Amino acid sequence: MNILHTETLKKWGGQQNKVLNEMIMLRELGYNVFLVANPNSEIAIRAKKNGFKVFEIEMNKKNFFNTVPFFLKIIKKKKIDVIFTHGHTDTIIGAITKILAKNIKFVRERHNLFPVNSFFSKKIHSILADKVCVLSESIKEYMKKIGVKEEKIFILPSIVDVDKFDNVKSTFREEFNISKDALVIGMFTSLYRKKGVFDFIEVVEKMYDKYPNAYFVFAGEVRENVKKVLKEKFKNKNRVIVTGYREDSANVIKGFDIYVFPSYSEGLGTVLLEAMASKVPIVVYDKKPMSDLILNEERGLCARYKDVEDLRLKIETFINDKELRDKCSLNAFEFVKTHYDKSVLKKKLKELMENL
Repeated sequence: MNILHTETLKKWGGQQNKVLNEMIMLRELGYNVFLVANPNSEIAIRAKKNGFKVFEIEMNKKNFFNTVPFFLKIIKKKKIDVIFTHGHTDTIIGAITKILAKNIKFVRERHNLFPVNSFFSKKIHSILADKVCVLSESIKEYMKKIGVKEEKIFILPSIVDVDKFDNVKSTFREEFNISKDALVIGMFTSLYRKKGVFDFIEVVEKMYDKYPNAYFVFAGEVRENVKKVLKEKFKNKNRVIVTGYREDSANVIKGFDIYVFPSYSEGLGTVLLEAMASKVPIVVYDKKPMSDLILNEERGLCARYKDVEDLRLKIETFINDKELRDKCSLNAFEFVKTHYDKSVLKKKLKELMENL
């Protein structure tokens, strides 16, 4: 069976990481797997390095007259049986291609909880897609609300290589000359408003002088507006570290004493799974699916949604209660190993393909 994955986003993130992992696992299951991506996109580069055939074309909302014939040509040439789409634009292309090609299966994968507003998009999910794959129960419930039948929805969770993360020996503190007895509290994600970065900035402002032995880390790709605020707020604060883009998530996160992830909305949150696999105590907002993963006082702490003061209090609860930190981090590790290890995704992909 021949499978075509599509991805329009040019930068690297949790979604692209999951797409590439799915491609690798499908190949391991014996399928022929191809990718359509934007030219010079990070996923195109990495897929090529992993030995995949990649077809590159600029995909945007203005060039459907070019992209649809391009897709149809690939489908005919490579005898594609199934097309997986992952973003908004490539899903529209995929849907039109499905109508014209007729004899292919069309799988739409939802990586987030962003609303589906247009009539056409709702019909793509509810009628044209043979399967709608989702990362979590919360996305599943939303899909049902927009008219997708439950039997069409398939949970295909994000995964993490738990053993790989568990075996990493972090050098992060040495890199930034942070002593072993210092307290390190940090974020690691793409740093923009919806990830809660401004909430964490406010927390750091309140905690900086109160905890003179604490370092505060903003790790990950930084949007320009966020970078400007960070420079203004912390220009004379030498215990605030802004790393910029990092690929070594395990190395960074395992250098933390407390991981803060105040995201407003996630499909699941791959980096959250990585933090759980790193055995680092976690603070999130009480918002699904993050709160389902963390489970307050069992696998981490959940602050009231968008309540910055409660976010600060939850962080301080962990600072003052080592026993709770240890319990939550161990429980989180065991949970992610059982439910989100890479072996789980491979089994789910096998089940999906056998039932298409």
